[in-house]
Amino acid sequence: MLRHFILAISFSFMILGQLDAEENGQVVSHLSWDVKSDQQFSLQANGNIVWRFNADPADASKPYFDPLSVVGSPSLTLPKPSDHPWHLAHWFSWKYINGVNYWETDKNGRAQGETFWETPKRKLNQDGSANILLNLGYRKRSDNPSPTLVREVREISISAPAADDSYMLDWGQKFTAEEDVVFDRTPIPGEKNGVAYGGYAGLAIRLSNELKDIKTVASNGENIRKREGNDICKDIFGAFGAEQNGVIDGQEYGIAILTHPDTPRSGDWYVIEDKDFTYFNPAILLKSPYKLEKGKSMTLRYRVIVHKGRWDADKLNKAVTDYVSDKKSAN
Repeated sequence: MLRHFILAISFSFMILGQLDAEENGQVVSHLSWDVKSDQQFSLQANGNIVWRFNADPADASKPYFDPLSVVGSPSLTLPKPSDHPWHLAHWFSWKYINGVNYWETDKNGRAQGETFWETPKRKLNQDGSANILLNLGYRKRSDNPSPTLVREVREISISAPAADDSYMLDWGQKFTAEEDVVFDRTPIPGEKNGVAYGGYAGLAIRLSNELKDIKTVASNGENIRKREGNDICKDIFGAFGAEQNGVIDGQEYGIAILTHPDTPRSGDWYVIEDKDFTYFNPAILLKSPYKLEKGKSMTLRYRVIVHKGRWDADKLNKAVTDYVSDKKSAN
């Protein structure tokens, strides 16, 4: 829970809280906090970034994480690629709210729909774990601020790196409608104006092009279903966990996303697997829009795990079981 945490002190361009993590009395990595501003801070190991959070509105239209790395690894994520500059490595974005586009941005980095937020509150712990609290809002962009349609309270708890250098990001997001709203996406085949690449929105990861031999795995062992007419965009159905993994410099790495069963429409996934375009997200809107009446709330919960190696369905299933039973994940 983040409601009662103490706000960490910010020092621009200074290291905060150097520490050693120990396993059986032996130092396994040297960790430190690098706080650039109230909006940008990172965990480092031996001077290399493990993960960095960026909520500077001058930098991007949404808060995001980049890089996500295993301790000692190259970055596993890709921000602002030339093919889709609004892809922000590891981030959350709606596609449409009441018909207005919050996903794509123009050449100035502005979307039709504005995602706005207060300065993040954070707690950076001596063991390398962290807690982040964000209050966000969604409204149509205009010269004079338009009414807020949806408010969000976002809580992200990040574990310290484990002995195997993996770590977890637990996302808890509560959306409350200020007006009647419809969350929507690009329509899918079978719908009016449907296209093979439709259905995406939500918590997303764009993987680095340095990762080769990409594989996508689902916790239910189901094969990825290719969409008709498009051999890049694919779907997974009925799985509470999925991951993409690959190889950099001979070492295998993966990033898994788990959806809590209490999250609405858990089990649907949107996947892209291509030589220069590796992406996936739990797709709450894949099959249909989602309506939220004024005054009503919706809560989404996810766990992201960054790790060495390639996970199979059994490992993903074990991770899902641990997530559901982990009381600390209940935001």
